[in-house]
Amino acid sequence: MARISLIQPEQASPEVKEIYDKQLRGKPGNVQKALAHRPEALKSFLAFYSSVGRSLERKLYELIYIRVSMINNCHY
Repeated sequence: MARISLIQPEQASPEVKEIYDKQLRGKPGNVQKALAHRPEALKSFLAFYSSVGRSLERKLYELIYIRVSMINNCHY
């Protein structure tokens, strides 16, 4: 069970709903839904995440993602 509640699109404030719709194409992931409690943190995260994604090759990016999950014993 999650320790942080997730903000579903139908529960989102207008500011968060706009981010969900425009930047995430209406399909926010659980990380984005958790960060939606703080719209400014969500905006900063999305900017950072997109810049990192563009600076690495896709294969390397995915390998890092998987390795970090393994290190943290995250099966999600």
